[in-house]
Amino acid sequence: MTKYSSKFKIKVVSRYFKGDIGYHDLCKQYHTSYGCARVWVQQAREQGIQSLEVKRSRATYSQSFKLAVIEYVRTHQISRAQAAAHFGISSSQVYAWNQIVDEQGVAGLRSKKRGKQTTNRKYNKSIKHLQPNQEEKYQQEILELKQRLHKAELDRDILKALATLTKKARK
Repeated sequence: MTKYSSKFKIKVVSRYFKGDIGYHDLCKQYHTSYGCARVWVQQAREQGIQSLEVKRSRATYSQSFKLAVIEYVRTHQISRAQAAAHFGISSSQVYAWNQIVDEQGVAGLRSKKRGKQTTNRKYNKSIKHLQPNQEEKYQQEILELKQRLHKAELDRDILKALATLTKKARK
């Protein structure tokens, strides 16, 4: 269950959008934290006020979609919140997927079986690392190469700008 209802969030954001109150006074009036109010307003600006509605269904995403989101974040150098707004998902979900890719690689984004395991298996506390298949190895390599390419392009642009500035300074 969420701490704040959808109606409450919409009420707070609508009050802010009227333009006659700032975050500090808004938080005092509605007894909420500054961070929550700021996140709600930002989400409403980027995705629309209907995005504040609490979604009750548990969405499942394919491995390719998760990888596309992570690739978008890493190659465009944008925040998780901006990526979440772009794809219409939660920023915490983007963060979780990013952590999984950092720790386990692309193989960690695979869909996993949910629910209680059968009783005839021995309980093992150790973390089970998934072995990536060939396609996932290629996807991981592509992701890393795209990141390196993006970084190289940024370096190139900086060097070009530096060259033009030094050329202008000499004249």
